Amino acid sequence: MGACAVDIEKGHRNLSVRYALNDRDGVHAILRDIHHLRSSRFERGDYAACDVLIDLAEAIERAGLTDREREALYYVYERELYTVETGQAMGVSKQRVGQLVGNGLDQVATIYEAWNYGEEAA
Repeated sequence: MGACAVDIEKGHRNLSVRYALNDRDGVHAILRDIHHLRSSRFERGDYAACDVLIDLAEAIERAGLTDREREALYYVYERELYTVETGQAMGVSKQRVGQLVGNGLDQVATIYEAWNYGEEAA
């Protein structure tokens, strides 16, 4: 009996490097690429993308976002609207949209940080 030469952890490692999710920039990056990750699940059977998306949904749920923060994240990342368009849809200024998105990203990043997400074990 031989060992398998397929690296089943490669996809997870690649995503961990690409998305350092314990800060605002990492959470922004994964949300920016959310449509690509979703399509990777089905087009390539990317199990690592599935895991990352499940963890993202859980982190967002646990972050305790306000309804307005969640709405701003939805418009900016799911609907891919600019802050001006998001502000118009929400009835707030583009500066307020920036604050809501920033607060939401920070709160989600705090959850990932508490999970030590993506940190390599020594």
